[in-house]
Formats: sequence, C-alpha cells, structure tokens
Amino acid sequence: MKFWDNLRRQSGCRMTMNVCMMGPRAVGKTTVLTAIFSETQNSIATTELLLHAFGDTSADITEKRQMLAHIFAQKIQIEDRPEAGIAASSAVHTFDFSFGLKGKEPKVDLHIKDFPGEYVRDKSEEVVSFIDESNAVFIAIDSPHLMEEGGKYCEAKNRVSDITEFFRKSLAGLSTEKLVLLIPLKCEKYFYADRMDELLQRLEDTYSDLLALFKANDKVVCAVTPILTLGGVEFDRFRKSGGAVDLNPDGCPSDVIYKFRDGNAAYSPTFCVQPLYYLLSFTAAQYKRNKKRKSFIDRMIAKLFDLFDNDPELFEEILKIERFRGIDIPGYKIECGKDKFHYNR
Repeated sequence: MKFWDNLRRQSGCRMTMNVCMMGPRAVGKTTVLTAIFSETQNSIATTELLLHAFGDTSADITEKRQMLAHIFAQKIQIEDRPEAGIAASSAVHTFDFSFGLKGKEPKVDLHIKDFPGEYVRDKSEEVVSFIDESNAVFIAIDSPHLMEEGGKYCEAKNRVSDITEFFRKSLAGLSTEKLVLLIPLKCEKYFYADRMDELLQRLEDTYSDLLALFKANDKVVCAVTPILTLGGVEFDRFRKSGGAVDLNPDGCPSDVIYKFRDGNAAYSPTFCVQPLYYLLSFTAAQYKRNKKRKSFIDRMIAKLFDLFDNDPELFEEILKIERFRGIDIPGYKIECGKDKFHYNR
C-alpha cells in the first residue's frame, strides 16, 4: 500500500473518497465490486470518466472475474458456495480504485473498506473511525435470508440488531452529511418473479428501527438499491434434513443452494454499478449545495470540493452521472434525504 500511496503523491493525485462497506460474510460484496469494475472499464455511464483498480485490488478482481466466467462456462453446480466460488473472509479488506478523465491522470482515489458483519459489534470503534472519514456507507443484505422461510434466518445472517444498535450509538456524533445505501444482493429470484415490491416491503419491516434512526437525523441520506449479483444464478433452497433446515451453530442455514436460471444462463450482473452512481450524484449535489459555505464542511469534504473548483471539466462529467442514477428500478427507493440529491443550478 505504501508504494501506491507514494506513487499517487508523486503524481499529484491526493483527493480521496472513502466508502465503508458492511455486511455478512459470503453475501456477495466482492462479486459486486468485480461487476462494477468490469462495467466501468471503458467509461462510467458513457461519460468521460474512467475507474481504475490498482495494487492488489486489480489482481484480486481479475482473478475473481475469471473464476465467475469459469463457473458459467462449465456450468459448475453452485452448491455450498454462496458467492459462486469466491471464498468468504473474516478479515477487513480494502479495495482501492481511482477515477478521473479519460487520457488524464486520475484525480480521485476511491477506497472501499469491507468490514465483516461481526465488526459492528466486536470492533465498533474501528468502524466508527472509518465512517467519520467516509463519504458513504454501503450496507449489504443477503436477500434470500431476508425473504425465505418467512425471514426467520435474516437476523442470524444479516445481523440486523447489531447494525441497528451500532448506528443508534454512532449517529449522534455525525458531523457531516452521509449517504447510506441498503443494498440487497442476490435478488435474481425475486426480480424475475416480479416480487421486488415484496422484497422492499420486507426490508422496510425488518429494518424499521434502523430506518427510523436514519429518518430522525437530517444529516443522513438513505436509499435502498437492490442488485442482481450474478444475473444467471438464483436462490434455489436451503438444505434440509427430515423437513427442517440444517443450521450452523450461529443459527444460519448450513448450506445454501443456488441454481442456473436456465441452460443458457450467463454471467450478467445487473444494477451493480448503481451504488457508484448514487455516490457520485450525491457528492455532486452536495458540492452544488454547499460550495458557498465551505467553512461549515469538514476538511475531508472541503479538499474534494477544492478539486472540483480547480477542475470544472471533471466535475461536469461527474454531474452527468445523475442521468443514469436509477430511480424507477423495481425495489429502489430513497427512504430519507431525497432533497439532498437536488440543488439549484
């Protein structure tokens, strides 16, 4: 990491955006980041913006993309493999990207730090510290555990109570606006069965206490942005013995079995890049709304805004992202802070 930090300092690229990503292990977070990078290698939403992965992130994503392609090419049975071949990890993992204009040196470093679900309970101070330095928080949600068997395994998997209690304690110290995205993953079964309204309602019911906390804080902007993680694969069933779901000691189903949608199933993740669109659109609107009152913005945001002041071409390209931000996608909803995406031109 030091090598890349030094290289960026030498190139004059010093602006940083941080994203705190939290959610259960094996929910598909790495798979989504792989899809985001694959979809933005030529441009971000047909703008002049490009996303680059560097350091270990580039190698990791390339390897994972090849693993996913192999699974679909060989139609390997997807059983006991919640991320379709990507191993889960209990360690904090940072994904390093940068973005800027085509043909020019990248101007913004984007660091996405993935905290396993247990960190919000066992190492909450570390998570709070990173959120303080972050522009956004992405909360990944395992959709099958939310939806299947009446949602009885959602708490064990998604740790809803832990996340709610974490934010109950940490929101009081929030000094600047934060974008929080609730991101249900592995939604294929419900999307293709026209059940996304049902998924959204189940999420709002299950996370009602958390949403109430966000709605009570005028610095929080919260939206629900579901994702089809692989596209051609959907949830099939939890493994059962004698009619009952086999459980691990933590109360989660021991085996989750997925299936290819049909014989022509292909790797086709959908909506994965929307969280990036929401982040960039929110940041652009935040700049427009606050550029005349920088004294009220913390130094982290002020540095990014200085970059926009000095590079209007970069900012104008970021501004274009708003046209591609999904608002009519099934299951999508801005829960609070909708006005924070707007500004006076």
